[in-house]
Amino acid sequence: MKNYPPSSRSEQGSTLLLTIVVTGLIGFLLAAYLTLLQSQNRANVRSQSWNSAMPVVEAGIEDALQHLNKEGVAHGSLATDGWSGSGSTYSITRTLGDAFYSVTISAYFPGSTTNAPIIESKAYVVTPLVLASGPSPFLATAGGQTTAVNYLGRGVRVHTRQDFIFSHGMVAKTSIDMNGNNIRTDSFDSMDPRYSTNGMYKPGWVMANGDVAVNSSVTNSMNIGNADIYGHVSVGPSGTISVGSQGSIGDAAWHAGGNKGVEPGWSKNDMNVSFPDIQAPFSGGFFSPAGGWITNSTSTVSTSTNGSTSYAFQVSCGGIVSTSTVTSSTYPVGHPGPVTTNKNSGGRVTGYTYPTFTCAAVVSTTNTTYVATYYDYILDEGNYQTSDLNGTVYVKRNATLYVTTTLNLSALVIQSGGSLNLYSSAPSVSLAGNTTANSDGTADAFVFWGMPTVTSVTFSGNAGFTGAIYAPNADFTLNGGGNNTLDFIGASITKTTRLNGHFNFHYDEALRRIGPFRGYIVDSWSEMAPSEVPRLSYTIH
Repeated sequence: MKNYPPSSRSEQGSTLLLTIVVTGLIGFLLAAYLTLLQSQNRANVRSQSWNSAMPVVEAGIEDALQHLNKEGVAHGSLATDGWSGSGSTYSITRTLGDAFYSVTISAYFPGSTTNAPIIESKAYVVTPLVLASGPSPFLATAGGQTTAVNYLGRGVRVHTRQDFIFSHGMVAKTSIDMNGNNIRTDSFDSMDPRYSTNGMYKPGWVMANGDVAVNSSVTNSMNIGNADIYGHVSVGPSGTISVGSQGSIGDAAWHAGGNKGVEPGWSKNDMNVSFPDIQAPFSGGFFSPAGGWITNSTSTVSTSTNGSTSYAFQVSCGGIVSTSTVTSSTYPVGHPGPVTTNKNSGGRVTGYTYPTFTCAAVVSTTNTTYVATYYDYILDEGNYQTSDLNGTVYVKRNATLYVTTTLNLSALVIQSGGSLNLYSSAPSVSLAGNTTANSDGTADAFVFWGMPTVTSVTFSGNAGFTGAIYAPNADFTLNGGGNNTLDFIGASITKTTRLNGHFNFHYDEALRRIGPFRGYIVDSWSEMAPSEVPRLSYTIH
């Protein structure tokens, strides 16, 4: 049997110390690991909460856009359907489960046609307990039975713009066919004095934005033929464009250089837009239009020159002053001078010499001629409806006319400052005649709206046309005026478009700024800073 001596006290102390150190190190590492896990968990939970706030933000944006497009398109007040208003700002708060959003619409002015509202949507979602009970809680409880409900906030600011319908000159769903010679498209701006005369198109004052576009992807869905297109052309994906030997597409310099074909960069195949159907403008509360006489006056100014003589015209006489010298044996009493006394060699007075002034003033005379014209339909302010319209129309102020069965418009005159929105469900529509079709007006003053049942729209005769046409289910035919070249001023959106020679299509670029629009769309957006969306806390006792 072998005996071992017992360990010394120093060895036992070293073992205990080592055990304590190892245990402490393990505990420290375990605490660090648990802290890391807790931090990661908190980060994950916060990320999930942050992400879950975005659908709530988007719900607020959608709510605001829907409200804008319901009330704002008519330029009315937005203080409806639970929205409250203060100045140009409107707001509402809605709950979504245990979350909620607060959204505002600012920079909106009722009655204005140039609104560009700003939407601010702030979403608040409940903060999970793992965050609320962390080392720095949002709200500390103190005494009694209380429950802290903490919300994490996130916001987005959206700038909107009006989605104008007539953003291109000539647009068709399926095809455009420019058949014949002497066809041209270009653009002008009825709101810019550099490119119009009192809002009217003036030859030579043009720009190269007479764009032509087809939504279809069919081969040769756009046939330019020998037309001159001062603008861009676009077709749908995989679509192609057919250009004749004398056809030309490009800017003003391209045409001035006598180039044919398509200027590089002036054709695209990315056209992809929607064509929403048009609904009836109203369901009741309308007048039946009737005819009558309208007396219009034409004024001319004739001028003549009258002369008058005086000693002096120191002040403007309203005309041209000429000077002459007069000698008289009688002294000109009241003459301001200078007056020269004439004497003979014997010193005897023989007369007086002095200046006189003659004023040649223009006299204008206004001659007014009154002409009475009978119109089949006279429209004042308000809504009108009829089943059949055949003949001439005179519009005094801002009117809406709905034609349900037959529409053959032979002449349209809109008084200055007035407008006409013409809606139709008639299958075949004729905008023709040998007299005016709003030729003396601006394109924004007349818009034709073709409902889904309208399948044919024809413009013919020897008169020009000024206005805009929206009939996405209709075949649009423009029959040229023989040897005369007709002007179509405005814009068109139809199913197909066919031009049969001798037509100039002038797109009014003002329509993309003041014309009808289908609603508000998002132009840009940005995340709001955390300081702009403060955290919220509520204490429930």
